[in-house]
Amino acid sequence: MAEKVRLGFVPLVDCAIPVVARAMGFAEQENIDLELVREMSWAAIRDKLSYGVFEAAHLLAGIPIAARLGLGGVPVQHIVVPMALGRGGNAITVSTRLYQRMLEADPAAMHGPRGLSARALKKVIDEDRAAGRPVMSFATVFPFSSHNYELRYWMAAAGIDPDRDVNIGVIAPPRMFDSLRNGWVDGYCVGEPWNQRAVFHGDGVIVALKDDIWPRSPEKVLGIREDWVNSSPETVSGLVRALVRAAEWADQPGNRSELAQMLSEESNVGAPYEILKASLGGRPVLRPGEAPADIPDRHVFYRYTATFPWLSQGSWVGTQMKRWGQVPADSDLNSVVRQVYRPDLYRAAVADLDVAVPKHDWRVEGANDAEDRSFVGPDSFLDNTVFDPEKVS
Repeated sequence: MAEKVRLGFVPLVDCAIPVVARAMGFAEQENIDLELVREMSWAAIRDKLSYGVFEAAHLLAGIPIAARLGLGGVPVQHIVVPMALGRGGNAITVSTRLYQRMLEADPAAMHGPRGLSARALKKVIDEDRAAGRPVMSFATVFPFSSHNYELRYWMAAAGIDPDRDVNIGVIAPPRMFDSLRNGWVDGYCVGEPWNQRAVFHGDGVIVALKDDIWPRSPEKVLGIREDWVNSSPETVSGLVRALVRAAEWADQPGNRSELAQMLSEESNVGAPYEILKASLGGRPVLRPGEAPADIPDRHVFYRYTATFPWLSQGSWVGTQMKRWGQVPADSDLNSVVRQVYRPDLYRAAVADLDVAVPKHDWRVEGANDAEDRSFVGPDSFLDNTVFDPEKVS
């Protein structure tokens, strides 16, 4: 008899891997009855995983680390990460009004590399301060999310202080678009399809993509309770195998239209097919009324070690928590990451599959001369820095 596994997810394009694992029979082939449960917020996902409502979850990469550090205000069970659930998909979208102001303030920044667009935002912020206007409001999906850290990184690289020069709040992903349309926020960082939706409806403009800030950076992970790993190791391995095979299927260009149709179902993401297809097909529309951009790696599910739980990427997430005052400066982040991110579970699960696995669990992120460049793909940071986890306390 198949073992029941309940997996919670938030309606975003990167819930594709568990959706495919169920729909295409990869979970069933591992003798797993995979039940997918749609939730609207990351806090609900985290809490239901912690209290045993779910065995597994589609999670933000930072939530398991934050939980291990005791952050978030609620008691949680220890969560471990045996695999990542792809890369890419995030973007920073601003209202059409703010976009016009940014364009007028600094046309060169707005027509140059997308990652530099925050320089125009800095000039708008300075104008508002000089005129005595209220600070603008931006939103991310969760305090311990890649979205929060990417938005802050983008701003800080242009000299904007995210804690003083703007307000940054938290809004659940499905509510982002309405918040922008109704003028409650001036911009946000969220995963797809909620950026494309704003563009397609003429209410927003995408001014930076995740790839403009740090390509191949950590995004979503498979979160499971540590006690379930100990009590059901074979099922955990089977789930990882099913999800890795699903990721490989989802990464095939010839399957992207079918995947968009699958995700458009109301029980999954529930967004219009055309919006999903534009993003999944690597042809997103960045500005209303313009031709699609050619960005083939907008969503990467399998290539470039997109399912491997790199300890170095978990370490980067931890350093962002430290950078923005979410954890004490003396926190032993790498020790925490070793407890949370479990490449040993990944390696054991895929040992019999034809899956390319890195030799090491840590790497220097963003190094242009890295030996494994072809293996992980381009991953230069916006500010041309590198991240060496060995230099993190």
